[in-house]
Amino acid sequence: MYMKRDFERASETFDSIAEHFDRTRNRAWKEVIDFLDRREGKLLDMGCGNGRHLIDALKKGFDVVGVDASIELLGISSDKIKKETREEGSPKTALVRADVKRLPLKKNSFDHVIYIAAIHHLKRGRVDSLKEAKRVLKPRGNLLVSSWARELDRWDLDKEERDVIVPWHRDDGEVVDRFYHLYTLDGLERDVKRSGLEVVQAYHSRGNNYIEALKKA
Repeated sequence: MYMKRDFERASETFDSIAEHFDRTRNRAWKEVIDFLDRREGKLLDMGCGNGRHLIDALKKGFDVVGVDASIELLGISSDKIKKETREEGSPKTALVRADVKRLPLKKNSFDHVIYIAAIHHLKRGRVDSLKEAKRVLKPRGNLLVSSWARELDRWDLDKEERDVIVPWHRDDGEVVDRFYHLYTLDGLERDVKRSGLEVVQAYHSRGNNYIEALKKA
C-alpha cells in the first residue's frame, strides 16, 4: 500500500506545479549531456518530468521511453516530443505514467537509463526503484542517477536527519510542499550497490550527487 500512497503523493505534487516547473526547469543538465554523448541505443528516462532530457536524447538519435507519475508533466513532455519528431525517420518515443518502483517494462530492454533528480522524492522504496532500473537494463547497460546533495551548506540538519520538506512557491502564491530524501554521495553509492549494479563513477557536481553504474553481463 505504501507504494501506491507515495505514487499518488508524487503525482498530486507535481501535477500542481507542472506549468511553473516547466517554465523554470527547461534546460538539460551538462552532466546528463556528457553521459549521453558517450552512448547510443535505447534509453529509459525514469522520472522524466517535463522532458528536458528526453528532448536532448532524441536530438542525439536515441529511441526513448519516459516514465513519470505526473500526468501534467507527461502532457508537457508529449507536446515537446511532437514538435521534435515531425520529420520522417525520427527516433521512436513513448511516455508511460507509472511508479518507478514498479516499471511496466520488460527486463533487459534498454541500453541505458537516466534517473535524474527523482530518486530523492521517494519516501520509501529507493533501492526498489534502482533494482527496477537494473532489471530493465540490458547486460553491460549503464545507469546515471542523481540526487540533491546533503553536503550542501544550505541544509542545517541534525547528524541523523535525512528527510526534509522543501516548499515550491507558485506564481499564484500557493505553496506546495515537496519531499526530499537528502543523500550523501556515500549513501547514494551504497544504495546503488545494494541494487546489484556495479558503481563505475561517483562524483559531486553543482549541488548534486551522481552515480554512474553498470549492469554486469
